[in-house]
Amino acid sequence: MGVRLTTAETAIAQGERPIWLCTLRLPDGRVVSPQQLALETPADETAFGGGPGGGKSDLMLGAAITRHKASAIFRRQFAQFKGPKGLLARSAEIVGLRGRQSNNTWRDLPGGRALEFLGCDTDKDVLKYLGRAHDFKGFDELPQFTAARYRFLTAWLRTATEGQRVRVIGTGNPPDSPEGQWVIKYWGPWLDPAHPNPAKPGELRWYATVGDKDVE
Repeated sequence: MGVRLTTAETAIAQGERPIWLCTLRLPDGRVVSPQQLALETPADETAFGGGPGGGKSDLMLGAAITRHKASAIFRRQFAQFKGPKGLLARSAEIVGLRGRQSNNTWRDLPGGRALEFLGCDTDKDVLKYLGRAHDFKGFDELPQFTAARYRFLTAWLRTATEGQRVRVIGTGNPPDSPEGQWVIKYWGPWLDPAHPNPAKPGELRWYATVGDKDVE
């Protein structure tokens, strides 16, 4: 069974609003940023959108570095992590001297944590990660992945550490290709304006896969 969440301010389908200008007032009176809400939600799967520079990547890095033992962040192509503004460089700014980087992996992070950066461009690429256990998986620019690759990769989400949470966070902008439209359907209650049972911002929904269908 899975629990999904997104919010009106941070939904991929509504990602044009700069999320660093947004705050959310919770029922208990607290005012939080969308990133904090996404980090604290009990949802098993979270969709988080926003414009460039809106903190999407920092959310995934923060979850991996502070909340999880064995993490992986995926992009369609590994080369997309590189460059002065890429996720590898940004992770180095955040981690500083607290860890040891080797190729595509941060090791020996505080708390014995590790973080891998992985590419998955084709259906054959998913087989490279067959049986690789992670308790956190992040997807940078989620609509660039097919639904089949997303489901395959998240199927190996697990941990042997007692008390360790497992979760998925997908980030991105509105889909710009037909293959990315599955994201709108998958998080339909929040992202599809025509959904018959729309969800409120931050509302949790529970799903189970029955046969080949997701049933709420």
